[in-house]
Amino acid sequence: MVMVKLRPSIPDFSFTTTPDYRNQLEKIVTDSMPVGIKLLARNFARSTASSYWLLRKTTKRGPQWLTLRIATHPVWLKHAQQLEILWGDPHHFDLLKNLLQTHLNQTEMKASFFQMSETDLSILKLLVELERHQLIWYIRMTPDIAQAHKLQRFDLVSDFPKATLMLGDRNNANHLLIRMDHPEFQRKIAQLFGQNLLFSQFTKHQLLKLLPTNQWLQPIVSETDVPENWQYKLKEAYGSDFVKLCFDEIKKQSNQL
Repeated sequence: MVMVKLRPSIPDFSFTTTPDYRNQLEKIVTDSMPVGIKLLARNFARSTASSYWLLRKTTKRGPQWLTLRIATHPVWLKHAQQLEILWGDPHHFDLLKNLLQTHLNQTEMKASFFQMSETDLSILKLLVELERHQLIWYIRMTPDIAQAHKLQRFDLVSDFPKATLMLGDRNNANHLLIRMDHPEFQRKIAQLFGQNLLFSQFTKHQLLKLLPTNQWLQPIVSETDVPENWQYKLKEAYGSDFVKLCFDEIKKQSNQL
């Protein structure tokens, strides 16, 4: 059997995948939460030392949410709405404690919190329904950004709107891929991507899958009431044609599943 070595440029972060390591990391993050902030969910990257943490703050206007990103390198998404803490040595837990104490303060965190409107919650409900029928959103990026594979910054404000947005089969990037020309909805998808409510997977033909981050969606939806008339809310915000296209594809998928 031939053992394949990691390229020298890619550090070996396999030690971060052990339960003991992740439990210790979670304890440090939990113990560092300011008063009034609660940790609700966490997500670990598969091949890097990056981790993501969903925080909640209760206010008079309802819950507010924040994605905390702890990583050894900056996020590749420019204008992402996340609180990012760069931790150069993922062996050094004392360093992380100090970084968290420095950065987890109300002043710095304030700009990263977001609140979900009824329309936002309706979109989350749509994302869940689409994925339940194996449908997700894709974007086709420019060749230079696609080939760089996260080594080039991807600007959610200037680059994302130029990408082609499509609805397609989660398990087959060659199936469906219906183009959606809706700039306003595309801007909202970019925002959700930057909040870590969607996560990405590269595929062929310069396509990027945008998959619902269910670890985030579930607690948000469970603690914030999705409008019963969520389909109507989507029609109000994005038009009947948009909603019809989505549900026509859901119906088609239902007939095939």
